[in-house]
Order: sequence, then structure tokens, then C-alpha cells
Amino acid sequence: MLFYIAITLIMIPCLILFPIKKVGKKNLKQLKGKNFIISCNHTSNLDPVMIDITFNKKHRILAKKELFKNRFVSACLRSLGGVPVDRSQADPKAIKEILTLLKKNKRICIFPQGTRAKTINIEEGSAKEGVALFSLRTNTPVVPMMFTSKIKLFRRTKLIIGEPIYPDVTRKKDKEYLSEYANLIISKMNDLLKENSPNENERF
Repeated sequence: MLFYIAITLIMIPCLILFPIKKVGKKNLKQLKGKNFIISCNHTSNLDPVMIDITFNKKHRILAKKELFKNRFVSACLRSLGGVPVDRSQADPKAIKEILTLLKKNKRICIFPQGTRAKTINIEEGSAKEGVALFSLRTNTPVVPMMFTSKIKLFRRTKLIIGEPIYPDVTRKKDKEYLSEYANLIISKMNDLLKENSPNENERF
């Protein structure tokens, strides 16, 4: 309930102050009525908020566990879709929660860099394997998305939506495949910038 109240109150002001243009919406047509994982670059604290507002939908988003120390703040973050995760090590509890949410057809948004970055492109091999793991374990497609610039006041930012990436479930037991699949996702994400942004190494 809190999520929908918050979205209703802030949607119009946020879209005016931080205009987002979606590019590639046609790539979501084949997923109509189906669940998927959003894998997106991360350069601003506004990224998760604007993704929810842009799609007018609640996404479960991994957030560092330190933000959940206060009970009131924790309750608010969870109501808005936040899932606490320990970024310093493997977090079985968070992994189990995300897998359960996906099986319940809840949409997940993950920033594979694990934290905010200074560049909009993602360095090959630097991203974590969480997106690939969740996709492979639940046979859920990944939709790569990329902001072409950092979200700033009164500056239009493009959100590029790529074609869905499907896991090869026949290779679930292949130990090397998880890394290969994770790298494929990152490569597809960076390709979106090459196709739509003249300067993928822009710094902020």
C-alpha cells in the first residue's frame, strides 16, 4: 500500500524534474504477462526510484543491509520493494528471498555492479553473477537496460531497453556456464550503449 501511495504522490513531479525517455519498449512485447529480471547500470541513488516510476510498477531491488538497521526505515524500504543483502560476502538469506520472489512472479531489478559507478558502461568481468544465478535457477529471462547518462535535474535521460536474454537451462550443472552467462548479460548491456550513446565512457 505504501508503495502505491508514494508512487501516486511523486510520479508526476519526478517525471517533470527528472524526465526519462524509454527507448526499445517493443522489446518487452514478447514478455507481456510474463515475469523477467531487469539488469541495469547504476550511477545515481535515483535509479531504482525512477525505474519504478517509469514502468509504474513495484520492483524488488537489492539494497545494502546497512540501510535496514533502523526498524522504521527498514519497514519503509521493504514496503517499497527493498531486499537487504550483505555485499561483503555471499548472502544465502538474500539469495533465497529473491529466488522465492521470482517463483511468485515478482519482478526483480538488479544493478550487477553492486554499487553506484562513475561511468555509465560496465567494465567487463567486474559485475557480480547474481543476475545470471537468479535467471538460471528460475528460468527467468533477463532484460538488459541502460541509462545513457546520470539522472540529473531537468535533464532528459534515455533508458535503453534491450531484447530479453534467456538462460540455457540445459547447462545448469555446467560450472563454467554461470560465469559465461553473467559476462554475456554485461556484454549485451554495454552493446546498448554502443548502439545508442556516442560516449559510453562519460564520467560524472
